[in-house]
Amino acid sequence: MNLKKNNKIEFNFFDEIKQSKTYAQLFPKRKVGLAIIYLYEQMDKGDIVNKEFTERDIHKAFVKIFQPQHRQQTEDYSGYIYELQEYFLDYNQETQKYVFKDYAYRFCEHAKTTLLGAFNPTKIKVLCTDITSLLKEIKDEETEKLKEWLEIHYKGFEPKLREQIDFLEKQIANSIEQLKEDINFSEQKFVDVLRGVEGSLDNAKEQNKELRSAYEQTKIIRALLEKRNIDDSYINDLISEVNSFISYTNRRLNTIDKKLERIQPRIRQLFSALNRPRFNSKIQNFIRYLLENSSIEIIDGKKEIIFPNQLSTPKIHIDTPNFTILRKDIELFPSKPRTIQSYKQNKSLMKENQEKVEKKISQQKKIMDWENLILSRIELGQKVNLSQLFFEILEAENDNQVAISALFNVIKRLRNQEKIEVKLKEELEKNNNFKNISLWKMEVQKPL
Repeated sequence: MNLKKNNKIEFNFFDEIKQSKTYAQLFPKRKVGLAIIYLYEQMDKGDIVNKEFTERDIHKAFVKIFQPQHRQQTEDYSGYIYELQEYFLDYNQETQKYVFKDYAYRFCEHAKTTLLGAFNPTKIKVLCTDITSLLKEIKDEETEKLKEWLEIHYKGFEPKLREQIDFLEKQIANSIEQLKEDINFSEQKFVDVLRGVEGSLDNAKEQNKELRSAYEQTKIIRALLEKRNIDDSYINDLISEVNSFISYTNRRLNTIDKKLERIQPRIRQLFSALNRPRFNSKIQNFIRYLLENSSIEIIDGKKEIIFPNQLSTPKIHIDTPNFTILRKDIELFPSKPRTIQSYKQNKSLMKENQEKVEKKISQQKKIMDWENLILSRIELGQKVNLSQLFFEILEAENDNQVAISALFNVIKRLRNQEKIEVKLKEELEKNNNFKNISLWKMEVQKPL
């Protein structure tokens, strides 16, 4: 850890964990870790009373996992217990018993939850609804409460949503692996496996829809945060992290959708390929059975095929009945005149639609005007800072769409022109009037 100029401690995670013993103490050797998990399971079953255990209990766990062949191995156990006391075990001098530290519980529970894969989108939706309600209650001036919500409530929600997405991806990967492993089974067995994999993927698709429904709540959170005008840079950074996580979540859900869309048609093709020879074989057997067991007899002077007793003879010709058709005389039975429906025009809706169209036309004109202005400046050989121009347009028009579209159209037109130099610098361009918006610094210049 280092001290900043204001005497505040700066924590560097990588520097801390790469120290000689820290990593090994946080992530013990495989067999030592398995011994910890064995003790955790013993406590979970109730075999360890009050979740307190002696050094003898730890030795028993080590013996079960290590299965030592000589005394030297058992002597290493004391060293392992000493190292585990840093993060995993706590020793009570009075009772001479050990208990798990919080890190040990989280270490075991996280591994168990990951392997178990408890999918629960309803729980995620409830949690998301709860934190959204808390955010709505926080007033604009209550920055400390907002900071607490971002640091505690939202940060606690993020890993739970990420965990659910991980489970879905793992479920899809396991289904595909199962198909690869069972590829050498008999044809019928393989079809059964294929049917199970298809059902698993269909289930994953439905679960992804449920999770996306829960994810929709995060869009409400983003909208609520964007409405706030915050001067605190630390809180703004936390809000940026929220927006980044929401975008990250959407990308992962889209990836799962695309993966399922890519895999499922191939499985159906495989089904079809496997079933086609079997279907053709059944048809051939049926035709052969008919040829071998049918006979031709003359009935009423006509030859007829007599099929086996189990099959009924199909009717090839059906007599059509005779109908008597009566024509309707239009003069005697004139049609009733139809009532013409008259529709009343909704003038307020027409006016509203007209205003929308006029607004769109005006917006397009503004985009073209700004686009032409920027291109003329570049043509004159001026060095143009596109990022500053974005905020200039935003201030003048008070319309995000105009600013974004104007810059996008300019960049689209310039990117293939060799004589125009476009530079992108990893420096954030900001504006005090729009604190929640920042852009990479973009400069364009045409050499004279």
